[in-house]
Amino acid sequence: MGVRVRPMALSFQSLRSGSSGNCLVLTSARTTLLIDAGFPSIRGCREALEELLPTVDGVVISHLHGDHVSYSSLRVIEEHGLPVYVFEGDLRRLARRHFKGMGFHGLDLRPFAERQFRVGDFFICPFEVPHYPSEPTFGFEVHCTDGGRTHRAVLATDFFDWEPLRGWFENADFLYVEANYDPDLLRLYWNPNSAYHLSNGECGKLLGCAFERSRSLPAAVMLGHLSNDRNRPDLARDTVGQILGRAGYGRIRLRVAPRFEPSDPIHIA
Repeated sequence: MGVRVRPMALSFQSLRSGSSGNCLVLTSARTTLLIDAGFPSIRGCREALEELLPTVDGVVISHLHGDHVSYSSLRVIEEHGLPVYVFEGDLRRLARRHFKGMGFHGLDLRPFAERQFRVGDFFICPFEVPHYPSEPTFGFEVHCTDGGRTHRAVLATDFFDWEPLRGWFENADFLYVEANYDPDLLRLYWNPNSAYHLSNGECGKLLGCAFERSRSLPAAVMLGHLSNDRNRPDLARDTVGQILGRAGYGRIRLRVAPRFEPSDPIHIA
């Protein structure tokens, strides 16, 4: 499946990205962490995670939309006895929305709040992002110490207003951020839900402002959660790249997460 298991240093990989499903993986020498597990079928989840599941130490859920967590993925997670970290205010809603009235007696649910918690080598700091009303949604700042140095990755999608968030994107070693839609394509293929997501142009502005305030720049940036109908990988990369180029950050490595396939691994450390 192209999944790289347990490298000797800190790395990131997108396994699936977009409204059809999202699953990200961070790995260190001793810890494998999944961010989200949105798969539409049990078979698809098993196939996508087959090589990875025996090494996973925890699954952190950003919010309860079906492209980020689902009945199917919870069944597979339960089979393997993996701890699932869910916002403490969402535990009851998780059962109502995704259990389908079925028992999940072996599911290891662990609530998190807006404060740092640890999974193996990773220290995770959740921060709430503005998405749907009454739908708590989180990005994650993840710290890991490797070779005597602490590295910082920031992963956030499903938000529309970046102004109150830009501090989280400063001084990161790696960024995974949403570039959901192109405004011209949105006019052709209208979707009111796009109002709750970040456009390519706004993503570029966010990154430019964050870099301007940073002492150091990330080794790489991956753009994710692209709309299937209202965006294209080349549009997202070109729009964000042009904005960064005009701001003097044209050398930043921009990657785009594939929709259904694993991305190439990005070595953060």
